[in-house]
Amino acid sequence: MERTTLKALILSESMARFLNLLKPLLLVLISSIFAILICELAVRIIIPQNKMVTWLEMHETGFMMNQSGGEAFQEFDDRKADYRFNKHRLRGKEINLGKVNVLTIGDSFTFGLLLNEEQTYVHLLQEKADEYFPDSLQFLNGGIGGSGLGDWPGWLDTHGIDLDIDYLVYFMNSDDINRALSKNLYVYDESLPDSLEKSQRWTPRAILPYLAHKKWYRWIQANSQLGNIVIKLLWRNLYFKDLTKNFDPQKSTVRIPDLDSFSEESDYSTLLGTAILDKIENWCTQNGCEFIVITTGFFEEKKMSMYDQQFYKWYQLSSDQKENFFDNYACVQDKIISSLDEIKIPGDSHPNEEGAQIIANCTWEKLITTFENN
Repeated sequence: MERTTLKALILSESMARFLNLLKPLLLVLISSIFAILICELAVRIIIPQNKMVTWLEMHETGFMMNQSGGEAFQEFDDRKADYRFNKHRLRGKEINLGKVNVLTIGDSFTFGLLLNEEQTYVHLLQEKADEYFPDSLQFLNGGIGGSGLGDWPGWLDTHGIDLDIDYLVYFMNSDDINRALSKNLYVYDESLPDSLEKSQRWTPRAILPYLAHKKWYRWIQANSQLGNIVIKLLWRNLYFKDLTKNFDPQKSTVRIPDLDSFSEESDYSTLLGTAILDKIENWCTQNGCEFIVITTGFFEEKKMSMYDQQFYKWYQLSSDQKENFFDNYACVQDKIISSLDEIKIPGDSHPNEEGAQIIANCTWEKLITTFENN
């Protein structure tokens, strides 16, 4: 009887210690939850945020890519765009590789940022193809927000080989060369066989791919404005490692261009852009597709970097020697009254529904001749 009483006493004392420990922990937990709810409410009232479930990922070698499969969305003021992806990391439904495949690549314009799928100019091109070439021509939307010219050779080597591409259409836009420089995915060196040396600037830390598809992480993005602020800060300050140490020659762990290459007098950016385009065209030749370069037509000199201005002007001057280069600038300008702002999403730089339709119309005028001749 005494032994039973002793066990009960010990058990009672253990329970009491546990409860004494649990109480402050519960208090901290409840206080933390309450503080988070207060902060969430404050954000919604004082600095309301547009919610977004991220879909962008970075390959370990530094190029950008969309998520594989699944859905995401993005809000901007009173606008909400839903995005879906197939297993090939393309925007849209799963594809039928038995058709004539036209892969479109480019930045967020080509992706159709802040537009629903049926409003993107790639989808509108598909509608035109369905009318002229019923059930035979298929446009594939490979656009990636934030991509530059330098992202595409690595992406094509990794993901393009499985797509059985017949035409590769690159939509040149107004920040592509600047991004090729800043991402440092290739360094131009005329002494090399193809004038390019593979390099890198950013590499993803392990936490980014770990979190990317966690349901709770995506739920926070979809439902919490405070969470969106925190995740934006993580994207800027934690998720990626800068191997160049902000292009510091003394600290960089990868090859970078000479700093003189970034000067206004240097033609390095034009040589780099030309070499990357040649590399993409060679990839296309090796894989049995025809390479076509088309501008978006949304070029505003005052808003372009000097690198993109120089490259665009040079490419225009040399376009007579390029059968598969089409400039949409004049066509787009012809369809607006005063400025591109008329066909942009209010408060943003991307084409609205009308702008996407104009790009599609101008592009189709150029592409239909190519398709009919083949």
